[in-house]
Amino acid sequence: MKRPAWAIVPAKSLRQGKSRLRPVLGDEDRARFAQRLLEHVLDVLGACALDGVLVATGGDDVASVAASRGAHVLRDRGEGSLADVVDRALGEVASRGAASALVLMADLPRIEPGDVGALLAALDDHDVALVRDHLGHHTNALAVAPPTAMATCFGRADSFAAHQAAARAAGLRAAVVDSVRIAFDVDVPADHEELTARRPAVGT
Repeated sequence: MKRPAWAIVPAKSLRQGKSRLRPVLGDEDRARFAQRLLEHVLDVLGACALDGVLVATGGDDVASVAASRGAHVLRDRGEGSLADVVDRALGEVASRGAASALVLMADLPRIEPGDVGALLAALDDHDVALVRDHLGHHTNALAVAPPTAMATCFGRADSFAAHQAAARAAGLRAAVVDSVRIAFDVDVPADHEELTARRPAVGT
């Protein structure tokens, strides 16, 4: 029997996000680019067998995009770290009946529905499943069952290693899922250059 599963996408206001791309994109272009990335992630999640999608944000623009994609919105109070925002969202989906949850970053232009399914499938034999970013330092995706099984470490420079350590400390069975598509995010000009050079479906 399938366990109820929700996805969580934390996202800054479109005008506040992707600040490290200023050398290659002006403010309006950066906002449009961030919106296309977010829309892609939400469209992928909408094609998956999930019980709900929750976008955690303090931005009216992001909330509008989320609503247009049928996602629920949890307004960010503007307090604390990214981990605090995610942990609050995990508690929220748990209160809505989620037995497991998937946290995805909002800037994954290559993710596909099958990648989401593979990550959730890892929870069949584990309590936590992680995907690192393409540099190996950050966490681009985390699946956990139950949603409040551990406090997260998002926002830290070493969040991937920190999540592994936190899972061990909590006595949870953790799996590392290697996913090239989830691992690729767009943070700096070199990422944007690779994305546009290879001409994927998003952000060109």
